[in-house]
Amino acid sequence: MQISPSVDFPPQDIKSELDCTDTTQKAITEETKAVFKAVLDHSAMEKILKVANQEPAVPDTFPHYTNFGATEYVYEFSKRWTSGFFSGSVWALCERASKRELPVSFENLVKIARKWQSGMEKEQYNTETHDIGFMIMPSFQRDLDLTGSKPCGDVIIRAAESLLTRWNEAIGCLRSWNTTSTKIYEFTNKDTDFLVIIDNMMNLDLLYSATLLSGDPKYAAIATKHAETTLKYHIRPDNSTYHLIVYDPVTGKRKVGLTHQGYDHGSTWSRGQAWAIYGFATVYKYTKDPKFLDAAKRLTEYFMSRVENGAVYWDFDAPRPCVWDTSAVTIACSGMLLLCQLQGNLEYLPQVTLLMKTCIDGALTNEDGVTILDHATVNNYEHANHRIADHGLVYADYYFLEVGNRLIDLGLA
Repeated sequence: MQISPSVDFPPQDIKSELDCTDTTQKAITEETKAVFKAVLDHSAMEKILKVANQEPAVPDTFPHYTNFGATEYVYEFSKRWTSGFFSGSVWALCERASKRELPVSFENLVKIARKWQSGMEKEQYNTETHDIGFMIMPSFQRDLDLTGSKPCGDVIIRAAESLLTRWNEAIGCLRSWNTTSTKIYEFTNKDTDFLVIIDNMMNLDLLYSATLLSGDPKYAAIATKHAETTLKYHIRPDNSTYHLIVYDPVTGKRKVGLTHQGYDHGSTWSRGQAWAIYGFATVYKYTKDPKFLDAAKRLTEYFMSRVENGAVYWDFDAPRPCVWDTSAVTIACSGMLLLCQLQGNLEYLPQVTLLMKTCIDGALTNEDGVTILDHATVNNYEHANHRIADHGLVYADYYFLEVGNRLIDLGLA
């Protein structure tokens, strides 16, 4: 199959076109300017570099989540799905330094980023996870884009090959988890249960990149088929999403929709909805198929309909009061800004302003913080084997930085 070439951000005519419209000028309020200035404040970079310049207590481990108060990180080994986000955060700073002057030079940032990235290279051969896209793309794709490093392109292609080992033709999906369990259910037999989570939409970028780099259409074809299957089975009629769908690996039939990290099986886990917005926007970026743009916009409309005074709770249907999930905010905002970039408009500027203002006002850490944001939630399902709620979280910060970079690309900050 054919896919569109990589999209330049922003498209060359966007900034001049937007700057000349009355609608855009009205959208960019003084509040919007203040929020976006805060997003790009150097204090975010300082938090990342404070951690980056320290050696982890255990070699070959990477920041994951923090204690309460966000003053100390818990580190995990590279096989953990979150392991690529910290080096990705440093690379996001490299990207920013390539576009505007920062207190730390681009060259020094690259050195720091590659130091952290080096521990992730072995994961290109990991066939036991669908999250290899999360592990590889935040670092190796940016290194490739910013420096032209050919070895990084080779890593991406090999990682894509590893991901393809998880493909099931009968279902039309990549397997997310081999097995899983909570206190009330378990799936331990790969031969009878094929597990796919909404998060998997975020790993398709790896496959599209591999097609662009290698010229082989097989990676993109599988990515698009996975997106089509997810579009059919993960999105409810009201445009909310299931977290986990269990399929029969032989017949390809859908068995059941469940949650693993949300409030209950019929609720909407906010980060899952954010993954879906961003994931379908990414598929549209590469395919230009309008059904994926339509899906991303419908998912966004539902997301925003459940926001309460700018706050995003860890599950939209969980009883109040309950904890926030700032990672859902930053992921959704980056996805919405991607939609703006792809459409050449500022349709979601008011929504991004509202959500990011809430993060700035209520979740920025103080000077002792090791993360930019607090009040993120990994998993608060009451039947989960391990609950982690209301902490700093490495990928909340990663997407916070990405939001800032998208604002720069759109000429908004």
